[in-house]
Amino acid sequence: MHSEKSSLGLKMAAWGGLVFLHFPILIIFLYAFNTEEAAFSFPPQGFTLRWFSVAFARPDVLEAIKLSLQIAAIATLIAMVLGTLASAALYRREFFGKQGVSLMLILPIALPGIITGIARSEERRVGKECMESV
Repeated sequence: MHSEKSSLGLKMAAWGGLVFLHFPILIIFLYAFNTEEAAFSFPPQGFTLRWFSVAFARPDVLEAIKLSLQIAAIATLIAMVLGTLASAALYRREFFGKQGVSLMLILPIALPGIITGIARSEERRVGKECMESV
């Protein structure tokens, strides 16, 4: 018997994993709005935006943000230029290793889909084996 729906146990495990990974981020996010008097208490005792104004008033924080944005912009420009040149070369010319270069350029785009496909295939196989053993 084969079903396209995932089992309840698999859904619960997936949601459990997501909660496990995202819960610490949620706690840190909540503490960002906590008052100074209740800095180490849970649940947060108050709500304030004071810490954001303190952080953005520091010159080193602003410099770090500025540097991050500059690096991101430069990396984007370099990727655009190199990607455009590589695509033009692959489109216009035939050369030895063209398929390999094309694969290397497409792989970062295609890999998440491939991994997802393998995972879904394994999910179905394991689900089928579990159903047959019951």
